[in-house]
Amino acid sequence: MFKSRIYLDYASLTPIDPRVTREVKAYSSFSYANPSSLYKEGVNAKKALAEGRQKVADYLHAHADEIIFTSGGTEANALALEGVGRAAVRAGFVDPINSIKPHYIISSIEHSSIIETANMLEKHGCEVTRLSVDQNGTISLDELKKSIKPNTVLVSIMMVNNEIGSIQPIKEIAKIVRDMRKSRGTDSKYPLLHTDAAQALYEEINMQNLGVDLLTLDGSKVYGPRGIGALYVRRNTPIEAIILGGGQESGLRSGTENIPGIMGFAKALELKQKERGKEGKSESERVAKLRTYFIDEIKKVRSDIKVNGDLSNSAPHIVNISIPGIDNEFLLFKLDAKGIACSTKSSCLRDEDESYVLKSIGANSATSLRFSFGRWTTFGDIKRAIKIIRLAL
Repeated sequence: MFKSRIYLDYASLTPIDPRVTREVKAYSSFSYANPSSLYKEGVNAKKALAEGRQKVADYLHAHADEIIFTSGGTEANALALEGVGRAAVRAGFVDPINSIKPHYIISSIEHSSIIETANMLEKHGCEVTRLSVDQNGTISLDELKKSIKPNTVLVSIMMVNNEIGSIQPIKEIAKIVRDMRKSRGTDSKYPLLHTDAAQALYEEINMQNLGVDLLTLDGSKVYGPRGIGALYVRRNTPIEAIILGGGQESGLRSGTENIPGIMGFAKALELKQKERGKEGKSESERVAKLRTYFIDEIKKVRSDIKVNGDLSNSAPHIVNISIPGIDNEFLLFKLDAKGIACSTKSSCLRDEDESYVLKSIGANSATSLRFSFGRWTTFGDIKRAIKIIRLAL
């Protein structure tokens, strides 16, 4: 697909699958029809919207009415945090006027859209606890338990980290949150649990047993279109809209729905589900072998190269390495000139920002590079990349 260049930055953005592109084009005629309209074109658009919503729900093993389409993962994360807080205030669970502030718990390595939203909420009078992580990028369940307060409205912990690939124990976190809720009485709805699953494209996500109340997906991370995502909201979860207008998406996300984008997103998830194969791990195992091969070969280039994070508990498509003594940006430019695309940190960070993820696990952000693999990465790509890296060092 990439011909002369080797794309090793799938964690930043996945290329759109040609089959998804065809799906988007097939529904491009719906782009002028408003699903809220009563004439023929509008009715057809509404039918397509329902079909797309059901496909996304099927991917998550959820109900169609639990899927709220957004413009992407960033908006879905903002809706989860702000929307839950607003609902908690309206319900009287917290009362900022009387100094009972909404309390949030996040990890120190969340995606920047969670970090920045939490910072904004804190500036507006909310409380935020940021859980530390160990050298592998995993939170402490004991620290989480101790951090939950009577006024905690939401715990938001990402499923897979976008820089080092660490996987958080979401089911165990869900049990802690659920037990805390039960201890407050049968009518208590708080605290709620949200997880950003944008990078969890190789994880089996089943909402029937995962135990979360809200979950974020992003089309640009699953070989789908840009500018489309979704927030799963479990039935009866208290949440309010942060974008107001026509009341689309069950009143939680106003704005005319992007039918071509939604259908492309749904197709991407459908393809992802089929990709798992009969044993459920075919593509995941292939990508994991690519990563293992990359690590084995890169360590032959220089023995002091270190992998950041824990490979035994991480997503198969991401590897972050530190190369002592290098200037990572200079090396990145050299690799780019030779046809390799990789990254020094999350592309969602400002240019001047260092990686707070690497800082949190005690790694050197200035000497680290992230390589991430995907659907069109081959062993030949890895061999060629290693050869170029060796010459560049």
